[in-house]
Amino acid sequence: MMFSGLQLDDIMKKITYLLIACAMTLLLTACGAPTIDASSEKAMQESMEEITKDMTEAEKTEFGMAIMAVSMKVAMSNMGNPEKAEEAVQEALDGKTAEEVIEMSKE
Repeated sequence: MMFSGLQLDDIMKKITYLLIACAMTLLLTACGAPTIDASSEKAMQESMEEITKDMTEAEKTEFGMAIMAVSMKVAMSNMGNPEKAEEAVQEALDGKTAEEVIEMSKE
C-alpha cells in the first residue's frame, strides 16, 4: 500500500503538499506567457502580435522560424488533404506559448 507505515498526520501533510503544488502549477499556468489563439485567422494574428510585442528581433526571428518548422512538419504529415493540413496546423499551435512552439520545432 502506498501509505503503509505512515501516520494519519503524515498522510494529511503529504496530501496538503500535493494540493499546494497543484494549485501553484495552475496559478503559474494561468499567469504565464501569452498563447496562440488559433480559433480564427484574426485571433491568431492578434495573439501572435501580443506574443511578439516584447521580443527582441532575434527572439522574433527564432519564433518565426519555429512557427514555420512546426507548420511544415504538420502540413507534410497531412499532404493528401490541404484542408485537413491547415486545420492540423491550427490545432498544433493553438494554446501554445512561444517557448512551447520553439520546443516543438526541435522535436
